[in-house]
Amino acid sequence: MRQGIVRRVADLALQIEPDRHVVLQWILHTPLPALGGQTTFELACEGQGERVITLLNHVLLQPGNTPPRLPQARAMH
Repeated sequence: MRQGIVRRVADLALQIEPDRHVVLQWILHTPLPALGGQTTFELACEGQGERVITLLNHVLLQPGNTPPRLPQARAMH
């Protein structure tokens, strides 16, 4: 795993969510359905961190007045 990719992900995530603790928990524990249900950390360990970068860039570039949010796992109903 390259530390650089995790840092890049964290830097982008902090543009969406300024709370470092929330970002760390998101990186380590939040499965991303759009990326096969793996966490950011798992993807980075597998050399797939660029996929998370792409996802976060997409979130940041969304038009509209709604503030961007970190991608989350879908709630079970």
